[in-house]
Amino acid sequence: MTDTGHMTKAGRTIGEKVHVQCDNGMVVGTIVEDFADSLIAGDRLGRNWAQPHRWAIALDTGVLVFVDDNDLGDSDTAAER
Repeated sequence: MTDTGHMTKAGRTIGEKVHVQCDNGMVVGTIVEDFADSLIAGDRLGRNWAQPHRWAIALDTGVLVFVDDNDLGDSDTAAER
């Protein structure tokens, strides 16, 4: 497997409530899967389209989205909702 430590942030866990940045603002969801072990750096992927994302998030609206660390907001405020 590829070393992905430089591309990810520690501290998030499956089951954690998070804010997710979407086109129409921030929405709340729950982390359901972490694909950190499967990530490949973009320059090693051989293409600039269909980039893999680290997190699978089940939004409270019932939608499943795949996002990266920079798409996630503060989990402390998400847990308060």
